Amino acid sequence: MNYNEKFLYFNEDVNGVDSTGDGAMYTASSFLGADVTGTGEVTISFASRNGAATDDTVAITQSTSDVKTLMQQLSSVLARQKSGFFTQSDNVASDGVNSGLKHPGPDGDAGESFITGVSGIVITTAS
Repeated sequence: MNYNEKFLYFNEDVNGVDSTGDGAMYTASSFLGADVTGTGEVTISFASRNGAATDDTVAITQSTSDVKTLMQQLSSVLARQKSGFFTQSDNVASDGVNSGLKHPGPDGDAGESFITGVSGIVITTAS
């Protein structure tokens, strides 16, 4: 295990992961790329967690449709020199779940959002 690895956790449900497919975690080293796939939507691809030939994807919809900012914020996390755990929920307003943590994210909760203006997340994993 690489102890300098960054982990990106995506959560489809602001109230927490409570059913299959609600959340997924990837290492930054498994990041393959990001593509604009619709109006205000960017799909991030990761190497499949189960080793399948099909990539895992996380489709992020933004209320602001600011693709450039999304890509900059994603790049900032991926390029960090230090390891870390980064969480992205599909909430636009902070729910306070992680407010007691040390480093607040851009939407108010520490570690809860590293990309601003997210209104939806859809996780698709290889079967």
